Amino acid sequence: MNKLKTQGFTLMELMIIVVIVGILATIAYPSYDTFIRRSRMEQAKASIMAKSRDMERLYTKARSFTDANHPASAPASTDFFTIGFVGGAPQSDSYEIFAKPTNRNPNETQGIYFNSIGTTMSRCDANTIDQPSSRTNCEPY
Repeated sequence: MNKLKTQGFTLMELMIIVVIVGILATIAYPSYDTFIRRSRMEQAKASIMAKSRDMERLYTKARSFTDANHPASAPASTDFFTIGFVGGAPQSDSYEIFAKPTNRNPNETQGIYFNSIGTTMSRCDANTIDQPSSRTNCEPY
């Protein structure tokens, strides 16, 4: 009698591996998604802080936040957030900056708000973050 030497995996072994990989992916994906959202929010926060730093430098030079020709007065953006001023432009003695999610960031429902008067950064509902005096669901960030 001649026995054939078998090589490879059986169908049952492959199916068990597929089930195990599926379970691991189901567990890992929500954590990965949370990590990505958090890192995008941190990138927006860093952009707001850079914009705030530039605005403070502008105020030191011009004694006003409203120099339209200065790059600090222009809106900015990251890949996933639009950075702008509440009301469209800074006022002469203060400014309010927001970061609102773009269409490339569809799962994000919150944005970041910061003002020059000393309030800490806040996370607010993205739908109302760029409108004066109507931000909702804000919490310190």
